[in-house]
Amino acid sequence: MRNKAALVLASAGILALLGGCETVAEEANEAVGFEYIAILAPSGGGAAAGKAEISLNDATNTLCTDLELSGVTMTVGHVVGPGGDAIATLDVPKAGNDSADCDQITDAQLDSIKANPGAFKVHVGTTTGDLFGTLVKEG
Repeated sequence: MRNKAALVLASAGILALLGGCETVAEEANEAVGFEYIAILAPSGGGAAAGKAEISLNDATNTLCTDLELSGVTMTVGHVVGPGGDAIATLDVPKAGNDSADCDQITDAQLDSIKANPGAFKVHVGTTTGDLFGTLVKEG
Protein backbone atom coordinates (compact mmCIF):
# COMPACT_ATOMS: atom_id res chain seq x y z
CA MET A 1 0.00 0.00 0.00
CA ARG A 2 2.83 2.37 0.89
CA ASN A 3 4.54 1.74 -2.46
CA LYS A 4 1.27 2.35 -4.30
CA ALA A 5 0.82 5.72 -2.61
CA ALA A 6 4.39 6.71 -3.50
CA LEU A 7 3.81 5.63 -7.11
CA VAL A 8 0.61 7.68 -7.32
CA LEU A 9 2.37 10.76 -5.91
CA ALA A 10 5.32 10.34 -8.28
CA SER A 11 2.97 9.95 -11.26
CA ALA A 12 1.04 13.08 -10.27
CA GLY A 13 4.30 15.02 -10.04
CA ILE A 14 5.44 13.85 -13.47
CA LEU A 15 2.07 14.76 -15.02
CA ALA A 16 2.26 18.21 -13.44
CA LEU A 17 5.73 18.70 -14.92
CA LEU A 18 4.64 17.51 -18.36
CA GLY A 19 1.56 19.71 -18.25
CA GLY A 20 3.83 22.73 -17.91
CA CYS A 21 6.13 21.86 -20.83
CA GLU A 22 4.72 24.52 -23.13
CA THR A 23 5.10 27.08 -20.38
CA VAL A 24 8.72 26.02 -19.85
CA ALA A 25 9.38 26.19 -23.61
CA GLU A 26 7.70 29.59 -23.80
CA GLU A 27 9.80 30.91 -20.89
CA ALA A 28 12.96 29.58 -22.56
CA ASN A 29 12.01 31.27 -25.84
CA GLU A 30 11.30 34.58 -24.12
CA ALA A 31 14.72 34.45 -22.42
CA VAL A 32 16.42 34.28 -25.85
CA GLY A 33 15.07 37.70 -26.82
CA PHE A 34 13.24 37.24 -30.15
CA GLU A 35 9.76 38.48 -29.27
CA TYR A 36 6.96 39.76 -31.50
CA ILE A 37 3.37 40.87 -31.02
CA ALA A 38 0.27 40.96 -33.22
CA ILE A 39 -2.75 43.01 -32.20
CA LEU A 40 -5.79 41.13 -33.51
CA ALA A 41 -8.80 42.94 -34.94
CA PRO A 42 -11.85 41.74 -36.89
CA SER A 43 -11.57 42.03 -40.66
CA GLY A 44 -15.11 43.41 -40.97
CA GLY A 45 -15.31 45.52 -37.82
CA GLY A 46 -16.91 44.52 -34.55
CA ALA A 47 -16.15 44.35 -30.86
CA ALA A 48 -13.92 41.27 -30.83
CA ALA A 49 -10.22 41.77 -30.16
CA GLY A 50 -7.09 39.93 -29.20
CA LYS A 51 -3.35 39.86 -28.87
CA ALA A 52 -0.80 37.22 -29.84
CA GLU A 53 2.65 37.34 -28.29
CA ILE A 54 5.15 35.30 -30.29
CA SER A 55 8.56 34.21 -29.06
CA LEU A 56 11.22 32.42 -31.10
CA ASN A 57 14.09 30.16 -30.09
CA ASP A 58 16.77 29.97 -32.78
CA ALA A 59 18.57 27.05 -31.12
CA THR A 60 15.49 24.79 -31.09
CA ASN A 61 13.52 26.27 -34.03
CA THR A 62 10.55 26.76 -31.72
CA LEU A 63 7.77 29.32 -32.09
CA CYS A 64 5.66 29.87 -28.96
CA THR A 65 2.42 31.82 -28.89
CA ASP A 66 0.61 33.33 -25.93
CA LEU A 67 -2.87 34.17 -27.21
CA GLU A 68 -5.41 36.40 -25.45
CA LEU A 69 -8.89 36.97 -26.92
CA SER A 70 -11.97 38.92 -25.84
CA GLY A 71 -15.52 38.89 -27.13
CA VAL A 72 -15.14 35.76 -29.31
CA THR A 73 -15.06 31.98 -29.30
CA MET A 74 -12.06 30.71 -31.25
CA THR A 75 -12.45 27.80 -33.67
CA VAL A 76 -9.04 27.77 -35.41
CA GLY A 77 -5.83 29.81 -35.49
CA HIS A 78 -2.55 29.99 -37.37
CA VAL A 79 0.61 31.98 -37.87
CA VAL A 80 0.62 32.59 -41.61
CA GLY A 81 3.69 33.20 -43.77
CA PRO A 82 4.16 35.51 -46.77
CA GLY A 83 2.80 32.93 -49.23
CA GLY A 84 -0.38 32.45 -47.22
CA ASP A 85 0.67 29.07 -45.82
CA ALA A 86 0.22 28.29 -42.11
CA ILE A 87 3.60 27.75 -40.45
CA ALA A 88 2.23 27.17 -36.93
CA THR A 89 -1.13 26.22 -35.45
CA LEU A 90 -2.52 28.02 -32.41
CA ASP A 91 -4.23 26.06 -29.65
CA VAL A 92 -7.93 26.73 -29.17
CA PRO A 93 -8.42 27.90 -25.55
CA LYS A 94 -9.83 25.12 -23.39
CA ALA A 95 -11.20 27.47 -20.73
CA GLY A 96 -11.51 31.21 -20.90
CA ASN A 97 -10.02 33.07 -23.82
CA ASP A 98 -6.29 32.48 -23.31
CA SER A 99 -4.03 29.78 -24.68
CA ALA A 100 -0.31 29.06 -24.85
CA ASP A 101 1.21 26.84 -27.52
CA CYS A 102 4.64 25.98 -28.93
CA ASP A 103 5.36 24.57 -32.39
CA GLN A 104 8.47 23.45 -34.26
CA ILE A 105 9.16 25.49 -37.39
CA THR A 106 11.98 25.31 -39.91
CA ASP A 107 15.17 27.29 -39.56
CA ALA A 108 14.31 29.13 -42.78
CA GLN A 109 10.87 30.12 -41.42
CA LEU A 110 12.38 31.36 -38.16
CA ASP A 111 15.05 33.37 -39.98
CA SER A 112 12.37 34.83 -42.27
CA ILE A 113 10.30 36.02 -39.30
CA LYS A 114 13.37 37.65 -37.74
CA ALA A 115 14.29 39.34 -41.04
CA ASN A 116 10.78 40.56 -41.94
CA PRO A 117 8.17 40.08 -39.19
CA GLY A 118 5.68 42.31 -41.04
CA ALA A 119 5.34 39.63 -43.73
CA PHE A 120 3.75 37.29 -41.16
CA LYS A 121 0.18 37.42 -39.89
CA VAL A 122 -1.75 35.80 -37.09
CA HIS A 123 -5.19 34.55 -38.13
CA VAL A 124 -7.82 33.49 -35.62
CA GLY A 125 -11.08 32.04 -36.90
CA THR A 126 -14.03 32.54 -34.55
CA THR A 127 -17.73 31.75 -34.46
CA THR A 128 -18.51 35.38 -35.38
CA GLY A 129 -15.78 36.15 -37.93
CA ASP A 130 -12.02 36.26 -38.37
CA LEU A 131 -9.40 38.23 -36.47
CA PHE A 132 -6.11 39.23 -38.10
CA GLY A 133 -2.92 40.87 -36.92
CA THR A 134 0.54 41.54 -38.37
CA LEU A 135 3.68 40.65 -36.42
CA VAL A 136 5.85 43.49 -35.18
CA LYS A 137 9.05 43.22 -33.16
CA GLU A 138 8.40 43.89 -29.48
CA GLY A 139 10.48 46.49 -27.69
